[in-house]
Amino acid sequence: MWYTEIPRLLFKCWKTLISLLPYLVGGVLVGELLKFTSWTKIIYKWVSKSPVVSVISASVIGIVSPLCTYGTIPVVIELYKSKVHIAPLIAFLAASSLMNPQLFIMTAGGIGMEMALARTLAVFVFSFAVGMLSYLIPEKFMVRKSINFYDKGCERIANREKKSFIVKQYCVNCLMNLKHIGLYLLVGILLGVIVEMYIPQDLIYTAFRAGRIQSILAGAILGIPLSPCGGAAIPLVSAMIINGMGKGTALAFFIVGPATRPTPLIAMATLFTPLFLIAYCLFLIVSAVLMGLVYV
Repeated sequence: MWYTEIPRLLFKCWKTLISLLPYLVGGVLVGELLKFTSWTKIIYKWVSKSPVVSVISASVIGIVSPLCTYGTIPVVIELYKSKVHIAPLIAFLAASSLMNPQLFIMTAGGIGMEMALARTLAVFVFSFAVGMLSYLIPEKFMVRKSINFYDKGCERIANREKKSFIVKQYCVNCLMNLKHIGLYLLVGILLGVIVEMYIPQDLIYTAFRAGRIQSILAGAILGIPLSPCGGAAIPLVSAMIINGMGKGTALAFFIVGPATRPTPLIAMATLFTPLFLIAYCLFLIVSAVLMGLVYV
């Protein structure tokens, strides 16, 4: 009977959780620690330089930023109101929505350092590309008309103080983050274990065989509905890799999934026009497929 499988399913979920827990905790601790810095001032300094330097800097800062999309949008809006060009801000937003220190640590622990590095490099390449291309598009086609400018926005940012490190607040933030991410992680672990235990390996190998453009495109598109929040996709992808998914397909899944969930898109819609968001998602999918083909 089906219920006799429940103990085995739960035991495998428990083993997966224990293996990922140190990386989850470590990622949360590092991510929350970085929030006690003057991120807005740092970003403003580096995205106000020449176009290439600004986009490169924005991409790197976005990758190491601990903020999620909802945390990044207010920073981006304030910088834009302060007359920073929208192109490096798009690069920063793209990078921060796809990678952060917590995700890097969890990817390295759950799948391997190679995938963590490949994922980070892919995010940088995409962020740099979308940022540079944004210089070629008139801002009126990208940014909503309701965004108003500050008269002295640069002074507002330059005079901003960094957060004081408070142990109690730091611990509370860590616990809240663990609770939020842990819930999605459990969902991801359950899905991953079900895939590993009950979906035939030959089926996944046939559907996601390494090197096939169709499989990489399928992995990218599959990332849209199936990618859970944060690192919860890692156990799911790990299970599919074990069952035969190619690493290029896995990379495409990781690139598309986090940026096309409803929550980051809704957050981005507060600043960008619907037409630009559609173009952004299409470019994201094309970029994911190309990078997946390279990483085989």
